[in-house]
Amino acid sequence: MNKSILGIDVSKENFDACLIHNGKEKYRKFSNNASGFAKLRAFLSKEVVDLHVCMESTGRLYEALATYLVSAGYKVSVVNPKCVKGFAQSELQRSKTDKKDAGVIARFCKAHAPRTWQPQPPGVRELQEVMRYIESLKHNIHQEERRLDSGLTSETVKETISAHVKELKATVASLKRWLKQHAKKHQRLQKHYELLTSIIGVGDMSTFTYLAEIGYSDQFRQTRQLESFCGLAPRQYQSGSSIRGKERISKVGNSSMRRALYMPALAARDYNPVLRAFADRLEKSGKPPKVIICAIMRKLLRIMHAVVTSGTPFDPHYVPGPIEGMTFAEQ
Repeated sequence: MNKSILGIDVSKENFDACLIHNGKEKYRKFSNNASGFAKLRAFLSKEVVDLHVCMESTGRLYEALATYLVSAGYKVSVVNPKCVKGFAQSELQRSKTDKKDAGVIARFCKAHAPRTWQPQPPGVRELQEVMRYIESLKHNIHQEERRLDSGLTSETVKETISAHVKELKATVASLKRWLKQHAKKHQRLQKHYELLTSIIGVGDMSTFTYLAEIGYSDQFRQTRQLESFCGLAPRQYQSGSSIRGKERISKVGNSSMRRALYMPALAARDYNPVLRAFADRLEKSGKPPKVIICAIMRKLLRIMHAVVTSGTPFDPHYVPGPIEGMTFAEQ
């Protein structure tokens, strides 16, 4: 039996579905709520048995539906919208509607068979929402402080902005206290928190960002996959004999993780003996400062992955035996 494909384009109120079954495309529209989920399942139960569902990771609107379909026993994939956009361009799509987008997603899934998606545990999902809200609040604080420094003359406006900044900072401080209390309520989360903070240079906020964005690292078997997810993998730009661009990090990935690793990389450069020695070797080989910091970020990410997957706290003096394999610094 051929596998059936369901492409879903999710919006706030509704979602459009395109079912590829027995070589034919069928389109339906449902409400993006529990009632619409039940109607979709009733529709699918009449049509298919073996089904692969695919949708885009747009905001958080897809999560409720994706989680529902996984719990119903369907194989679900959540893909980067850029992948679908590139596929649509390859089909020379000239117009864009929710219905057409659902069809493109379904055909993309049929052609590429993307990997299966699994929802994060409830504790990690809640942590992720809080961390992203903290990041948004910090951005708002930065905007308001820049407004204060822009040469305002109205005392009323300046007092209002100052009060707003104070309120935002108090909210951020309160949420930071909540983070540690939340970790204590979840045994596995607390264990990973202790492992990550054992790394010299890694503080609370970078640890919680890692746990929020990556979870328990279950979906990443290799560190290269994790580097690509965070946009820290090297990017080459070459063509023929005339184009030889500089190698840079791709930045096609999780920007929150890149921001969270920058300050720990600076601290690790000075205080972590493993990464200090690594940075010194790069400096002696003539690498510029920015390249060194990016390399430390990538190395630090590998160490973080190593300690959580091994369950062993970071030890800067660890020396592997002949069978044990690589050190944390080499992983």
